Amino acid sequence: MDEEAAQDQPQPRTIEEIAAETGVSVTTVRLVINGQAERYRISARTRQTIEAYVAKHGYVIDHAGRSLKLRRSDAVGCIVPDLANAHFARLIAELEEQCRGRGLVLLAASTHEKPERERQTVSGLIARGVDGIIIAPCEQPDPSRFVRRGQRRVATVVIDRAFPKTLFPTVVGDNEASARRLTEQIMAESGGDVFFLCARPKMPSIAARIRGFAEALGAAGVEARLLCEPEEDTAATGRRLMGDLLATLGGPPRSFISSSLLILEGAIQALSDRFGGVPRDIILGTFDHHPLMELASNRVLSVRQDTSGLADAAFTCLVEQMDGHSEEVAAGLRVIAGTLYADRQPI
Repeated sequence: MDEEAAQDQPQPRTIEEIAAETGVSVTTVRLVINGQAERYRISARTRQTIEAYVAKHGYVIDHAGRSLKLRRSDAVGCIVPDLANAHFARLIAELEEQCRGRGLVLLAASTHEKPERERQTVSGLIARGVDGIIIAPCEQPDPSRFVRRGQRRVATVVIDRAFPKTLFPTVVGDNEASARRLTEQIMAESGGDVFFLCARPKMPSIAARIRGFAEALGAAGVEARLLCEPEEDTAATGRRLMGDLLATLGGPPRSFISSSLLILEGAIQALSDRFGGVPRDIILGTFDHHPLMELASNRVLSVRQDTSGLADAAFTCLVEQMDGHSEEVAAGLRVIAGTLYADRQPI
């Protein structure tokens, strides 16, 4: 684009300029842009005037000036164990959209389940002045680490992992109930012959899935069949666990449940090593979803978490704290129901 053409392009306006040129207050412009017009009873005529102006000219936020004035950075941190994990990748994508709608920037980081890296990441985000942090912690979160020097605690929400006696609002999926339902469905289809392969059993989400599995087997009078490793939720762990199970059984199981997609990946590798592929009569059960699962010739049952619901609940808790309503945001547990799928259909 040449210089003359560039000059013909509409230049984005600041919120202050929009207010001056439409004859309304800066606060009114900000509320309309942030989608809060109905909540604060801004007239339809005023809203339409502002929206039409923004549609024509666009708008830009003076983040530097606004941050100095309000002592806010308009940035939110999100800390997860692994950015490459399909569940957390989807969660971050949902949170990014939530932030975009509020004019916020999302800064994402991973810990690889290392407590020291997690502590460094929290400290680094707070030092950079983020207004809030959403975290899937690898250990019981220490409230003292979320405090700015000489100031109050940064708005904080724990997601995915419900550690006991947390002082933060916590948003999780219904792991125990979902695991129980998944196990019951697989038992009904396999005649009760089902095993559970998992890693990191002390992690709250995995512990809840184990409880749900054990409850379903207990109700049917079947002894829990659990193969577990204390660390490393990896494909290599899943491969070892399935190898141990094959050695014990002398052949393939009728069905099994994996505690994560990585464990499932490793289990499938072990079955392929032994049989040249996954025997088609094995029923597979897992948590979360990956599109490649739809290519399997086996019966696949999976619990798909409501990623959008998790992100929405966590972001709502965070924004309420950021807006100064910390007292109204209880440090309790918000449980978001998932959906059980059989192959591609919810059941």
